[in-house]
Amino acid sequence: MAKDQRPSERINWKGADMRGVNLAGVNLEGADLRATDLRGTNFTGTNLRYADLRGASVQGANFQNANLYGARMQGIEAAQADFRGADMRQANLGGAYLEGAMMPPPVAAPAHPWPSQVAKANRDKQREHSNGVGRDNGHDAGHEHEASM
Repeated sequence: MAKDQRPSERINWKGADMRGVNLAGVNLEGADLRATDLRGTNFTGTNLRYADLRGASVQGANFQNANLYGARMQGIEAAQADFRGADMRQANLGGAYLEGAMMPPPVAAPAHPWPSQVAKANRDKQREHSNGVGRDNGHDAGHEHEASM
């Protein structure tokens, strides 16, 4: 199997009772954990990339430093869960209950200028160019010579 390919079979614990299980550091990429009871489960450092946790109960679970990139987490019950240090980019938390959950700080988006700022900068450059700014600092070399005589 090529490096980039995912195995055709994925973990399917849909609807299972996994309360309090220690899954720290386990690779659960793409796992089907829909409607699973994961209350108090330890997911510290676990790879849950693209996992499907829709409708799961994860109250009090520990997701510290877990990889939840692209995880489907719509409608999870996550009161008091700990997500500090977790990679939650592209995770879908629509309709999730997060009261008391400890969340990682938001990832700052890269600073991109607004289109209007780019347009203004381009207009300013064009004006400078058409006004001769930047060519001999806007001075005529002959006049400078005369002034120094």
